[in-house]
Amino acid sequence: MKWYVFMLCLLVGFVWSASAQQVDPKLVGDWETTDGPCKPCTLTIQANGTVTFDHSGSAIQVVAAQVNPEPGVDVILPLGGKLDLSLTQSSNMLVGYYTSYTQTRLNQAVAFRRK
Repeated sequence: MKWYVFMLCLLVGFVWSASAQQVDPKLVGDWETTDGPCKPCTLTIQANGTVTFDHSGSAIQVVAAQVNPEPGVDVILPLGGKLDLSLTQSSNMLVGYYTSYTQTRLNQAVAFRRK
């Protein structure tokens, strides 16, 4: 059953990456947080829609990332982790929720500040 979920995530990732993404220039750059288990975590959004994630100095694979028109970004991490983030009106923070299906606490609030 687990490989079905993995294959679904890969398929979604390929579809998302294949579609042309218009990235709001306000989203582009490095974002950092120390919320939750992050000491710190860095989210990098590039102008072409590529998203990378770093946890305490170690790169974490991004399974899929989708830039949203709100503007915001949804990121799927390994083992069912998911970030749903939106840009604040002042454009200096990405705020939203982190959900990990391997933990008992769902929808943990998280705020990334421009690095």
